[in-house]
Amino acid sequence: MFILEQEEYQREGIEWNFIDFGLDLQPCIDLIERPANPPGVLALLDEECWFPKATDKTFVDKLVQEQGTHSKFQKPRQLKDKADFCIIHYAGRVDYIS
Repeated sequence: MFILEQEEYQREGIEWNFIDFGLDLQPCIDLIERPANPPGVLALLDEECWFPKATDKTFVDKLVQEQGTHSKFQKPRQLKDKADFCIIHYAGRVDYIS
């Protein structure tokens, strides 16, 4: 995210000191916000809202199907884990319960 903002500053001719954050947050942003090919978390949630028989489980199943191999997405492996899915943010793993 910060990388994109710095690129925008450069395009607009804004003077600033380049900061190397050492992180490219775009993969995580795409996982959450990507509209299609494959759709991100928010797009899938929006899509599920249109189906009258959709459930938390159908949402998570679709999420695993579409994003299961994404480097920033995890499905908990242990039954005792209460999370339905996890996203690896810049600060670490965040568990989500649908």
